[in-house]
Amino acid sequence: MDVLTSIMEGLSISSSSNYIPEVMIADCGLVPPAGRDGGRLDVNVHPKLSLKMANPRVFFDMTVGGRPAGRIVMELFADTTPKTAENFRALCTGEKGLGRRFGKPLHYKGSIIHELRRGYIFHGGDITAGDGSGGESIYEDRYFDDENFIKNPTGPGVLSMVSHERDTNESQFMINMTISVIHEHVEFGQVVQGLDVIRSIMEVVPVVTKTSPVVMIANCGQIS
Repeated sequence: MDVLTSIMEGLSISSSSNYIPEVMIADCGLVPPAGRDGGRLDVNVHPKLSLKMANPRVFFDMTVGGRPAGRIVMELFADTTPKTAENFRALCTGEKGLGRRFGKPLHYKGSIIHELRRGYIFHGGDITAGDGSGGESIYEDRYFDDENFIKNPTGPGVLSMVSHERDTNESQFMINMTISVIHEHVEFGQVVQGLDVIRSIMEVVPVVTKTSPVVMIANCGQIS
């Protein structure tokens, strides 16, 4: 007899005597993952066992000249760069409202990709000026420090902050599209879907000029 069936039968018997006992969740928590033999691993025996949540995934829905161009999905390395990942995640959802410094939405939605170099970089995130001179983080100060350089991913799709000097991270980001990456900025994520979208955008707009179609993050948010 399983637990729920046992409880239900007990309540049924009690109801005949006009007394229904209180049913309480006495304890709760995470169940460790199964071991190789199907049994549960003891976290006390296995201190290195991790029960951390999966890294968050966020998305950009892109447009070029007002026309849909596809979706880019990125995994954020919250396990190694939690502060940087949280800044980017919240800028994708827009949940922080208006920024203290500029009074503009702390949200990537409606912002533009102000710098493109075909086959090289996809640079955006200036949510205040739109030209690479502005930006603002979700934190109390406009900038926040370089978190760490633990992750050194390679290949196209590496997501990193863009700062003009050390410890001046805000909202600007770059997606590197080259095979080799120069690890000058904090790398906190990776494109997991939509590299083809970025490449197709770069074919239409190889370099941003005053007359080129506007490349915009038309919508963005969190998937998981």
